[in-house]
Amino acid sequence: MLSPELGAFAETPDRYTQLSTDVERFADERVCILQGPTWAAISGVRVQPDRVEALVARVRGLVPPEKIATWWLGPSSEPADLHGRLVALGFTGPADGHSRLHALACTAPPQPGPAAVDVRRVETLEDFTAARDINWEAFAIPQKRRDQEAPHLETNVQGMLDGGPLVFLAFLDGRPVGVGRSVLSPRGVFLIGGAVLQDARGRGVYRALVRARWDDAVERGTPALLCPTPHIRS
Repeated sequence: MLSPELGAFAETPDRYTQLSTDVERFADERVCILQGPTWAAISGVRVQPDRVEALVARVRGLVPPEKIATWWLGPSSEPADLHGRLVALGFTGPADGHSRLHALACTAPPQPGPAAVDVRRVETLEDFTAARDINWEAFAIPQKRRDQEAPHLETNVQGMLDGGPLVFLAFLDGRPVGVGRSVLSPRGVFLIGGAVLQDARGRGVYRALVRARWDDAVERGTPALLCPTPHIRS
């Protein structure tokens, strides 16, 4: 049974997570907006039905059109038919075709990874670049988006070092093959950006990444792991 605090964190983590210097947050009783150099995340929407269009206009006024903006809708989103209203306003599903995800919570130690997989926290530009490249390949990120993100590499690294999401890199036979990120919060750790190269799958790499992030959360005194809820792209 999750506590109310963990339940709220699982549904709308962006309201509670620690931010790096390259990410800004706008939050009020209607919405929470996070923005990084090339992306924006909109969540925690709670407005009256006749205020949906006004809220969309407000968000579009705050988020530059060149950024990739994703709206995350959870069970507490209001109005109840928010998804349909956004679609009617021209919103589309995510490019990867996965329009529904489920929030998962872990408050007990997950299984450890196999001894053959070594996981370490990223602290150098070299390791950060390797982690980024794994994400790009595993998620088949199109070249256009890679070109958008590439100039921000050093800014992203500095943001990580300044309190942004921690990055963990998994090695198999000395080769970097997997990556996972932890967004920190006093309520727990939010898992994002997990990926394993295709030829290394089925060998416990991601299990090792989950356990490494759990161990880090325990050391921080926040033993809870959470991951995302449904989303729709604007």
